[in-house]
Amino acid sequence: MTEAKVQQEIIRLEQARCRALVEANIDSLQKLVSDDVVHVHANGKTDDKQAYLAMVGKQIRFLEAGREAFDVRVYGNTAIATGRLDQVIEMKQTAKRIDMHVMTTQVWVQRDGAWQQVSFHATNL
Repeated sequence: MTEAKVQQEIIRLEQARCRALVEANIDSLQKLVSDDVVHVHANGKTDDKQAYLAMVGKQIRFLEAGREAFDVRVYGNTAIATGRLDQVIEMKQTAKRIDMHVMTTQVWVQRDGAWQQVSFHATNL
């Protein structure tokens, strides 16, 4: 796969991840994130895969999730993606809405022919 095709694939997968968040599609998220993922939220909280999926399924409703510019650099079977992520979330327990504007760095790795996110780190803008 050429570098340009890998970049397109990572962008497509990130769009699918954002869509899965809004749709609360845990099955899709399970496929997109690696079993050993480290997900660092903008508030510094760190989740493994189980905690991340539980948070999406039980604690937060994603009302919007979208990207503006998204840069992908490819290093063999690894891709590093950076860019702005804008989200509107609602805390399920309190119905509190939060507009989030963060810069993210993600690491995607190709294993057995499939790309999965192994690391996610967000910083508030």
